[in-house]
Amino acid sequence: MEDIHELLDAMDASTVGGVMAAVVKVTGSAYKKEGAAMLFKPDGTQVGLLSAGCLEEDLNERLKTVDQPYGEFVYDMRGEDDFSWGEGSGCNGVIHVWTERLDEEYTAHLLQLKEVLRSGQSVFMIKKRGVRPGYLFIPDSGRAFGQWEGEVPDDCRVIERGMFFSKALDSEVYVHKIRPKRRLVVFGAGPDARPLVSFAAAAGFSVTVSDWRPAFCSAFHFPGAEKHMVGFPSEVLSSIALKPEDCVVVMTHNFKRDRELIEALREQELRYFGILGARKRTARLFGAEAIPSRIASPAGLSIGAQGAEEIAISIVAQLIQVSHSIGLREAACL
Repeated sequence: MEDIHELLDAMDASTVGGVMAAVVKVTGSAYKKEGAAMLFKPDGTQVGLLSAGCLEEDLNERLKTVDQPYGEFVYDMRGEDDFSWGEGSGCNGVIHVWTERLDEEYTAHLLQLKEVLRSGQSVFMIKKRGVRPGYLFIPDSGRAFGQWEGEVPDDCRVIERGMFFSKALDSEVYVHKIRPKRRLVVFGAGPDARPLVSFAAAAGFSVTVSDWRPAFCSAFHFPGAEKHMVGFPSEVLSSIALKPEDCVVVMTHNFKRDRELIEALREQELRYFGILGARKRTARLFGAEAIPSRIASPAGLSIGAQGAEEIAISIVAQLIQVSHSIGLREAACL
């Protein structure tokens, strides 16, 4: 999960005066890598983590004594004794953290970033350090926004995430290609779908639940879902507008409805297509002895899962593997 999504979800006008902190460089090993972010709200609330909890409180105390709008902190976690900064954590890494005070303009730009990401666009973010620091958000389409002077030089577009020195800007810069939340569409709103939706949402997926039974498909049963679509497969599929990077799990427990979904989706390019149930049942749904290799059947990693919660965990684990560009066959071997 992109940490920035959790932070943006927690932001509103009351966030002005808080601090956004982000890991921009890691040398060696660390619990979290470049892109890890954390929000320190003015009321003392903390959202997100930069490490396994090793440096957050220290950073919070340091921020209380810093009046500058920008800051940089370096944490050397390599020591294994209690006299080193890491207090014996032995993580063997050096973590560079950039902090930015959230004034009204920056907060407004971050809220704009949230809306752009929700529209399904990716955003290229660039930040620079120097006498006159700046930042810019560049969506896939539409106008860029932020505090930035001049053009973005070509040497800042070479990588998708990381910190480096830009000769064109004569400054250190941090770039990050921020993608929208990974989307999971769950067809079927039975009781066993509830832990799946809950765990997937907690793992950072934007979850849509669809079912033809309004008493089942509701925010009451699925508070973690961002959308609840009531209707038969033929009624809702045209409204969902699935994309190649989306994930789908079919678990209606109704053979006729499952077959409708498979007939509609069998040629659809998807990052993940999982079907709950035994492989023999899935073969019957496809009307063939062989199940296409791109289909996860039964959905989830083979971990001997039993019961709704364990099966949900196995499916979310497989979703995470596949969303990080590990194919189904490779994931099954891990």
